[in-house]
Amino acid sequence: MTCILLDGREVEADPKKPLIHACHQNDANVPMYCYHPGLTPVGSCRICQVEVKQGEMPPRVVVACRTPVAEGMIVNTDAHRAHEARRQCLEFLLKNHPLDCPICDKAGECDLQDFAFQEGQGEGRSVEPRRKLEKRKSLGDVIVLDQERCILCSRCVRFFEDVTRKPQLTVAGLGAHSTIETFQERPLEGNYQGNLADVCPVGALTLKKFRFQARVWNLTKTPSSCGECSRGCAISLEVLRGGEVKRVRPRYDPEVNQWWMCDHGRFAFGAFNAPDRLQGGLLRGSAGWEACDGERALDEAADLLRVHAAPVVMVSPWLTIEEGALVQGLARELGVRAGFLSPPESPLKDDLLHTGDPCPNRRGLSELGFEAQSAEQALERLAGAESALLVGERAAEHVGDAGLAALPAGLRLVVFETRPVDVPAARILIGVPNAAERLGTWINVDGRRRRIAPSKAAPSGVTALTRSLAGLLERLSSVGVER
Repeated sequence: MTCILLDGREVEADPKKPLIHACHQNDANVPMYCYHPGLTPVGSCRICQVEVKQGEMPPRVVVACRTPVAEGMIVNTDAHRAHEARRQCLEFLLKNHPLDCPICDKAGECDLQDFAFQEGQGEGRSVEPRRKLEKRKSLGDVIVLDQERCILCSRCVRFFEDVTRKPQLTVAGLGAHSTIETFQERPLEGNYQGNLADVCPVGALTLKKFRFQARVWNLTKTPSSCGECSRGCAISLEVLRGGEVKRVRPRYDPEVNQWWMCDHGRFAFGAFNAPDRLQGGLLRGSAGWEACDGERALDEAADLLRVHAAPVVMVSPWLTIEEGALVQGLARELGVRAGFLSPPESPLKDDLLHTGDPCPNRRGLSELGFEAQSAEQALERLAGAESALLVGERAAEHVGDAGLAALPAGLRLVVFETRPVDVPAARILIGVPNAAERLGTWINVDGRRRRIAPSKAAPSGVTALTRSLAGLLERLSSVGVER
C-alpha cells in the first residue's frame, strides 16, 4: 500500500488503483461521470478534478481517475480551484443537455442533477440553442437511447469492450456531432444489455420495461439475491409503494457478480407480481374446491399423510436451507427420502455470470441430503404412489402442468405452492410466499451463502413456508405416522 495525505488525513491507497479509488475508499466526495470502478478509466468527462501536490512541484489540478497514487502525495479534494474546474465542466456538459428532468426516468438518481447541485452550477452563460439529436431511439428489445441527454462518458461503449468482450457500441462522429451508435445500426444483442441503464450516469440509456413505470423516490429497495440461476447474484428488489416489484438491479458483490447481472434475472420479476396467487388453503370436496384457513388445511394434510403409506416428497429447487431442513424432518417422520426437482440446463449459460443451472439452491439442497430428480423421474415416482407432497415456489412449474394433470386421480397430492394447481390428483392446496416475500438462505454454485429477503408483504392468508412445514411436522409427530 502507498501512504498519501488526503484532505489533511494520512491514508493508505492501493498503488494499482487510480487516485479516485483512494478518495472514494476514504469518504472523500469526488464526482465522476466517465469513471466506473468496473471499467477502464479514460478521463474524458474531467469532472473528477482534485488538487494534487507532489514533492517540490506547485499544486496542480488533475483528473483523479487517470492519476496514479504516489508515496507522499498531498491531495485536496475540496480546493477552490478543483471546484471551479468542476463547475466549468458541468457548464459545458449542461450546454446541450435538455431540460426534461420532469419526464426523465433518471430523475431522482441522476448524477448530473446531483453534481450540478453539489457544485453550485445553476446557470449557463451561452445563449445559443441546444443541439437537436435523435430522441427515443430503440437500440433493441431492452434499451432506449436519448442522444440529446447523452454526455458522451462512453461507459456504455466500455461495458461491452471490458465486460462482455463483445463490442456493440461506439462513439461516432467528431466534436459536437459525436453520438453513441451501434455498429451499422444493428440492434444490441446478448443477455447483459440491461447493465447499460445501470452504468449510464444520466438518462440517456433507459430500460424499455421500466420507462414511465415509477418514480424512483416511490420505490422501496430491498437487498436480496437472484434465483434465476445458481450464481445467486446480489440484487436490489425495488417495490412501488409496497405493491408490485417494478425493477430489479444488481448490487455490488466482489465475490459473486461485482456490479453486473444478466437480463434474464433482471426481467424475471413478473412472477413476483402474478395476480392468481393461492391464498390460505383449498380442500377438494364433492362440490369442488373449498376455501379454508391454513390451520385447517394443515390438519387435513396431516391426516392424509398419516393414513397413506410412504408418500413421495418432492420439493422446488427454490426452497431455502431453512425450509429444506424442515422438509427433511418431515421426510424422516414419514420414513421416506425427499427429492428436489432438477430442470434441464438453460441455453443462456455463458462464461460471465449465468451458470445455466435453473436451481438457485441445488448445492444447499444436495448438502441437506435431497436427491436430484428430473421432471420425468418425479412424474414416474408420483404416478406410482398413493400420496405425495409437492413443496415450494415453482414446484408445479418445474414438474410441468401437463404432467401433473396426467397423474392418476387416485393419487392424493398435497401441494404447497404460490398458485393454484387444479389437477385431478390434487387434494389439498396451501399457499406459500414467493422469493420476494420471504427470508432465507441459498447456497450458490461456488458454495457461498446467499440471503433472500422480503421486499413486500405476502397476500392475505399466506403464511411463511417454514411455519407451515413446522406446523405439519408437529401434527405428524404428535400422533405418529402409519408406515
